[in-house]
Amino acid sequence: MMQTASMASRALSSRALASASASRRVSLAFFSQSASGPGRWSSVRSTPVRQSVPLARATSGIHVCAAAQVSSDAAAAATSDGGVRVRFAPSPTGSLHVGGARTALFNWLFAKNMGGKMILRVEDTDKARSTLESEQAVLRDLAWLGIKWDEGPDVGGEYGPYRQSERKELYKKYVDQLVEAGVAYPCFCTDEELEKMKAEAEEKKLPPIYRGKWATASKEEVEAEVAKGTPYCYRFRVPKNEVIKIQDIVRGEVKWNTDTLGDFVLLRSNGLPVYNFCVAIDDASMKITHVLRAEEHLPNTLRQVLIYKALGFPIPSFGHMILIL
Repeated sequence: MMQTASMASRALSSRALASASASRRVSLAFFSQSASGPGRWSSVRSTPVRQSVPLARATSGIHVCAAAQVSSDAAAAATSDGGVRVRFAPSPTGSLHVGGARTALFNWLFAKNMGGKMILRVEDTDKARSTLESEQAVLRDLAWLGIKWDEGPDVGGEYGPYRQSERKELYKKYVDQLVEAGVAYPCFCTDEELEKMKAEAEEKKLPPIYRGKWATASKEEVEAEVAKGTPYCYRFRVPKNEVIKIQDIVRGEVKWNTDTLGDFVLLRSNGLPVYNFCVAIDDASMKITHVLRAEEHLPNTLRQVLIYKALGFPIPSFGHMILIL
């Protein structure tokens, strides 16, 4: 069954990307223009205006989208500290899908064009669905597409381990730092209490953010619950009424007000990290310079940037590519 799924994934990837050589030529030409030629985004206005770019059509009829455009200024700034490092981070819960293949291809082409490195990181914290068989199938499919990574679980590297399930001690270390700095705190709320808060917020038409007592609990209250053995998670203390901005290299300026976001969970009561926390820690500790991914991840960026700032990590360049239609 796994072999059949892998073959199906390859067939889909083949149709979506057309011939490997044609897709690579189009994308390499595209990235070359971004890195060394005139920027494809107008810099005259405060909000970039996208200019039209010729697109190549794959045999499936799906356009190869010009979604990872990087201006020459952005590329030069990113390489000033020693080289581009990008990553592709699949979850081994099934076969490689077309969107993932496209994202991996764009990351790989950008890294190679800039003389940088591509890192393969396996995000396997979903223990119920992650399997070694799926991981191996994804790696085989990427290799079949001609994509070669410089660091990863199978080839090693300076910043491993490259499976999130093997990095739990690192995540706990940084949670402890955030707690020590007062930026995170233990939360002992039960599922029932959280559901009640959510229902009350919906009834009052308020944002569904955390309003529990543990954000302001005393040290004595926390110690009493720990002594009783009450399960707890760790939450990030979101600053009030701050505007967080990024200069997305695809979309231009993107900003959020932190009042739209409640104190979010970093580490679950079972010791496993939440996606946005471990991704931020991994990208920073692996020295990722560019995070090129699908636009569905754009809402995650606010949480990740807050974590970067709280820990004093450099913030990578973000580029959120449009989805395949």
